[in-house]
Amino acid sequence: MVQMKKNLSFLAFLGLAVVFGLSGCGIFGTESSESDSALKPLDATFSIYANDPAPNDSLKTHLSTGVLMRVYPGGEYTLSFDADADHDAPKLLLYRLTSQDLETFTIGSQTKNLTATDSAGRWVYHFDCGESSMAYWGTVLVEDGEYYTGSLNNLRFEGVGTNSLHLKLNLIVVGSYGGTSDDVSLDSLSRLMLEHFRSAFSAGGIVVDTLYVHRASERTDLSTAYPDNEPWLAGKYSDDFFVTEVGGWPNSEAEPDIYNALDLVLVHRIEKTGVLGYSALFSGNLGGGLGSTVVVGTHYLENNSKESSQSALQIVLTAVHESGHFFGLRHTTSTTSEMMSSLDQSNYHDGLDDTPFCGALVPLMANSEISADLLDMPSEVMPRIYLEKKVTSCPDALNPMFPVSADNPEETEDFTEDQLALVAKMLQLYTH
Repeated sequence: MVQMKKNLSFLAFLGLAVVFGLSGCGIFGTESSESDSALKPLDATFSIYANDPAPNDSLKTHLSTGVLMRVYPGGEYTLSFDADADHDAPKLLLYRLTSQDLETFTIGSQTKNLTATDSAGRWVYHFDCGESSMAYWGTVLVEDGEYYTGSLNNLRFEGVGTNSLHLKLNLIVVGSYGGTSDDVSLDSLSRLMLEHFRSAFSAGGIVVDTLYVHRASERTDLSTAYPDNEPWLAGKYSDDFFVTEVGGWPNSEAEPDIYNALDLVLVHRIEKTGVLGYSALFSGNLGGGLGSTVVVGTHYLENNSKESSQSALQIVLTAVHESGHFFGLRHTTSTTSEMMSSLDQSNYHDGLDDTPFCGALVPLMANSEISADLLDMPSEVMPRIYLEKKVTSCPDALNPMFPVSADNPEETEDFTEDQLALVAKMLQLYTH
């Protein structure tokens, strides 16, 4: 049985739509100069991720008229779904999207115009990236000059890359190091972190070569923005919870090839109640810029606004958990706030075959015992109430991707085979 903290602490991710401010309709700007008769993406509220096994019912609804697709150089992709006997196979049009700012994309040139092949009753589209760097594309499915209206059952989007399974880590300390509840030094914490990252991912064929320790104050290009003599509160001292500008650590003669390392940013705490860490889901950005950092606090805010510290092992396991999100692992069981923020109530679990999920934590499922009157409560409060009542009985409570931290981290289990296979696939897609 898992013993939880008195004030439950959450391990969080922000999806692409949150990181890049995509919400609602009308995110697209001026259309390309191509003929107006060519159908264009209408919206990209929803993002389709390569190799994501989650149900994603909303993608089936919006793929024809536009979802956001992220592709990587050298990647080979397959998009497929069950053939619809009442329709002809539609054309798949892909358009390059250019980011104007944090909320707006402009439709650029058409990159692909694809005809499906029929394979055992499925329509399959094969394509490569053909870009020199990570790129954003928008989708359109066209039948007889109109947006396709047929079914998109058993939709799958898969990507295969050939990049290395070797990975370096940067541990970037922002502000003063606040220590741990068990008085572990920064040097000992970094050694423990390297040890656990190697252990956590090695069964998937991933080799964590080394971990470099930096202080944000060392960055001369950032002047004195991150002094060592005071704790950094992510989300309070700046609006950027991710402390993005410290990501993409410059290479040096002593530390070559670390610009494309995974940047783990260690702050004093995240200025949001009960949150231990943050990462962008399916981030794919090794090398600076939006979504390139995984943020972990040595401390966290309790419900009563008091501060508590984490043990060294809890900090390390939080970093491993958030890095799992970076490489595409969802929570084994979604919290209510996640389903609400993603606008997709079908994503109540990660979709992997060998990870159980906890139906008792999903308020919108038929077997939920959650009272309907709780649905009017703020979304950030709801998961805490559900978890306090049900978490001890969850079959996935010890999985590294469970959304809540336990008081006994020593009992945390290993990643499953399917989880490790997904991480390895995404690492090979990500440019590094």
